[in-house]
Amino acid sequence: MKKGFTLVELLIVVGIIGILAGILVASFGGGTESARNAQCLTNMKSLASACHSYGMAHKFYPLAGSVEIMSIEKSGKSTEKNFWERPGWISWNSQGAYSRRTQSHASSLSWFSSCYSQTFEEREYCVTNGAIWRFVTGNRKIFQCPSHVIKYKAKPPAWSYVMNSFFGWDSSKGSSYRPVGYEGRPFADLKRADKRLLFAEIPFMGVEGHVNDSQSPGIECDCVLQYGDNEVIGFNHSSGKKAKFAHVVFADGHAEKLTWPDSGMNESQVRELTKWLCEATDVSFDGKQYREVN
Repeated sequence: MKKGFTLVELLIVVGIIGILAGILVASFGGGTESARNAQCLTNMKSLASACHSYGMAHKFYPLAGSVEIMSIEKSGKSTEKNFWERPGWISWNSQGAYSRRTQSHASSLSWFSSCYSQTFEEREYCVTNGAIWRFVTGNRKIFQCPSHVIKYKAKPPAWSYVMNSFFGWDSSKGSSYRPVGYEGRPFADLKRADKRLLFAEIPFMGVEGHVNDSQSPGIECDCVLQYGDNEVIGFNHSSGKKAKFAHVVFADGHAEKLTWPDSGMNESQVRELTKWLCEATDVSFDGKQYREVN
């Protein structure tokens, strides 16, 4: 008669199977997250490439945010004001806003473009009417970080990235923004392009690691990184060791992965780092802290 397994032997076998299953699940999950991270970085490089294509075609970088342009036409004693939009890299949510071109878009209080709070059609219009749409060959997914989409799968974001306000607004005087011009920043002679932040991620994961679930227009879902108003780079990604990092791409087209320091950062330090990168300041990192290089 064959002897069956004892209870101890069965428990050992079950335990081994459980350990192997856990390893397989962990490996699969890590691989999936790695794939998402790689896709996010590729997206940012593609956006930078689209901006370069736009720059070569127009001699200027695309605007970080849309600008309203006004012209005045006189006919006899009557004067008529006409308005239209020069789209930023992401357009205003302005579908129908210029159906009456004599009405200022900005004064209608409907100028704000949002990642979350508008209808699908309105959010789609923001992207497809943006200045760089034709330079990404109609690839909608380039605008969305896969990890961002998963976090907000109930209502996926229209885009996951923000463009440095330097390319749309002069932030040198704090909150007193001034348009850099209807054309944008000159493409050929931009200084310190290798140090100047072009795109960063929307901070859909908060500094403390929780999901930032704001559904209203604001710093979490605008398309412009207005660092003068304390908006920050999003450290949204994590590795298997729970280390956080952020993807950024610079005006010369190269992308980097910013590592969250072992000692952590508070919100003030994240704002400081964001400001340095937006203003093309030299920055060093020793594993514990980001520092401005004088």
